[in-house]
Amino acid sequence: MASREVEKNRRQKSRNLSRKKPTRAMLPTFLIVCEGKKTEPSYFNALKLKTATIEVVGQGCNTLSLVRRAQQLVTSKAFDEVWCVFDKDDFPDQDFNQAIVLASAKGFRVAYSNQAFEYWLLLHFNDHQGGALHRNHYADLNQ
Repeated sequence: MASREVEKNRRQKSRNLSRKKPTRAMLPTFLIVCEGKKTEPSYFNALKLKTATIEVVGQGCNTLSLVRRAQQLVTSKAFDEVWCVFDKDDFPDQDFNQAIVLASAKGFRVAYSNQAFEYWLLLHFNDHQGGALHRNHYADLNQ
């Protein structure tokens, strides 16, 4: 019995009853810099994530300019991941490839569509077997 009392007293003395500081898990932050000003930002802003904070910026500029704009944005705020989203379009291969290399060198991730982001969206709603389809023929998918 005495040993039980001794153990109880020892636990009570070692117990820390001070209040712990409040903590809140910080969500990872993503910056998504898009080539388009409307379509891509609308798509990404519609994603409702509880596990991350997403900031979407629609630029309306070409591939290299887009990566350079992402560089500017990260100087003013820290992000866990930066994504550059652009189309292959009819940009010269050299510009397209250089944008990917520059983004990679800066630690940015790249998501691109060939030919256009809108085609990727159409594939959500229309059965298409893929393959070469130029942007001038997207309307044909709706018929």
